[in-house]
Amino acid sequence: MPAHVADLPLIRSHERIDYKRCPKKWFWKWRMGLTPKAQTFGALELGTWIHEALAQRYTNKRKIGLRVWFDGVSSVAISAAMQSNVPQHLLDAAEEIQLLGAAMTTAYDKRYGDDPDVHVIDAEVPLEFEITDNGKVVALHKLKPDLIYTNNNGDVWLMEHKTAKQIRLEHLIIDDQARPYVAMAELALRKAGIIRPEQKFRGIMYNFLRKALPDEREYDASGKALNKNGTVSKRQPTPVFVRHPIELTRIAKLIALRRLQREVSEIATYTQFIRDGAEKPEWIGKTPHSSCPKSCQFFTMCVAEDQ
Repeated sequence: MPAHVADLPLIRSHERIDYKRCPKKWFWKWRMGLTPKAQTFGALELGTWIHEALAQRYTNKRKIGLRVWFDGVSSVAISAAMQSNVPQHLLDAAEEIQLLGAAMTTAYDKRYGDDPDVHVIDAEVPLEFEITDNGKVVALHKLKPDLIYTNNNGDVWLMEHKTAKQIRLEHLIIDDQARPYVAMAELALRKAGIIRPEQKFRGIMYNFLRKALPDEREYDASGKALNKNGTVSKRQPTPVFVRHPIELTRIAKLIALRRLQREVSEIATYTQFIRDGAEKPEWIGKTPHSSCPKSCQFFTMCVAEDQ
């Protein structure tokens, strides 16, 4: 990598999202490098284990189900925790989410089987996209799509795995990950030669796995729950798995890239502003919200600082 490129600031999608959500959270996490010290063995760990298992499931040439990969990933994590003398109540929590994850991944295998419409190109591919301002490269944006694949029509898609307590779809058309991710990934993948010029790049496929025990009834080919006599039940469960495609037009991709350029340039400029001492860390703004105590790992730090 050329020296001038190595000196450029590196920006990631989650960093952009954190910066827009709360500058103080962004500063502590991305500029100071602070992370929670203690493990909780909750939703975050479950999502991480399932993501790792999905990467193995779709890149391994052997037809091994997701449940097998999940058992391996989660068992290794729990064994490491035991060797680190993690308190028993955390080990109990780890075993609880392992049981939930096992049920989820077993149901996933039952729902999708060998996934005949997903022809894997690669998974977890690290990509870099150059952000320019007035023709000058000012930053590198890093991204790592969960999965790159073609469907039975030969069209290229990104697949992003999402574990969630509740599946919400209505906001995804303007999602801050989907739009710039698709625009950047298409150009980066073509530049890297991972997808050919003649291949049509369609968009991003959200692959949702709801964090819930699956309904044990039989299902038909369309995913409808069946009664014991084989008829479609009037009582349908809340979907546990949803795949939701987002396609973007050429103009939509261009708009996303221009917005991305502005956001990344702002982050790079503000970062240098802080490094030069023109902005004291204690004056970096916060964005207080009712979700902070539950969802932000820096909530107690904000309380302490403001006191």
